[in-house]
Amino acid sequence: MLAAGRSRRMGGPNKLLIPVGGMAMVRRSVELYSRIADPVTVVVGHERDAVVSALAGLPVRIIDNVDVSSDQQQSVTLGLAAAQLRGQGLLVALADQPLLVDDDIEQLAAFFRAQPQKICVPLHAGTRGNPVLLPTAVARRIRAEGVSARRFIDAHPHLVAWFPAANEHFTADIDTPADAERLLRS
Repeated sequence: MLAAGRSRRMGGPNKLLIPVGGMAMVRRSVELYSRIADPVTVVVGHERDAVVSALAGLPVRIIDNVDVSSDQQQSVTLGLAAAQLRGQGLLVALADQPLLVDDDIEQLAAFFRAQPQKICVPLHAGTRGNPVLLPTAVARRIRAEGVSARRFIDAHPHLVAWFPAANEHFTADIDTPADAERLLRS
């Protein structure tokens, strides 16, 4: 799970610490993914201590992205390098998607189980979403080749299965205060 960003467009607060369902968004996200993934590895960076504190008591593995000015792909690379790659697949997730619920993730996982050799990428209304499920063999290949996951996916469209997401949960994330207002209003 990627949780290292600086939340620059939020204009101050770390978006991962915004309350969603009575807990920090990053904690809610880890709890969601821990129902299907073991272990959950979280790549942290900006405001590391506060993010790690929000995850207290959860069985997570913390990976530090010490270059807080790096892009998202650096966090993906660090997470992939640390991944145990012992199961059927690797889920690459964002920590700032508050609309995702258990049913969404289970539908994506079922889609992946039906074609376990494909990279499963959510697609809603023509927009690519997250999380992305990589077959373990593909994750190993990306790691061995030292390329970014996004570049690998784009270069190998024959390996991609587009998951037809029924809602915006997979494409909606929080980057700005307006996003937070729209996605978190009661």
